[in-house]
Amino acid sequence: MRYPPKPLVISWLSLLALLALTVCLAYLPLGALNAPVALAIATLKSLIVAGVFMELRHRSGLTRAFAAAGFVWLLVLLWLAGVDYITRAQFPPALLH
Repeated sequence: MRYPPKPLVISWLSLLALLALTVCLAYLPLGALNAPVALAIATLKSLIVAGVFMELRHRSGLTRAFAAAGFVWLLVLLWLAGVDYITRAQFPPALLH
């Protein structure tokens, strides 16, 4: 019987641990830190997936550069969404119903 490679098992276990951490933290009242903590955990998960399952560890510099550009673009989009949310005017309560 063949066993899966050790890096795959370690990455799978770490993704399961991060999933459990995400679920546990969803029930804790973190207030304003809820979104940053969730985004940090999601970033760790995406780095594990990119490094292990997409095999970016064994790729050339150009492939890594394009993957990094994708992450930078994601950060730009998240930043723009955050700025949009922060700078929106509050609607009067009468208009919400």
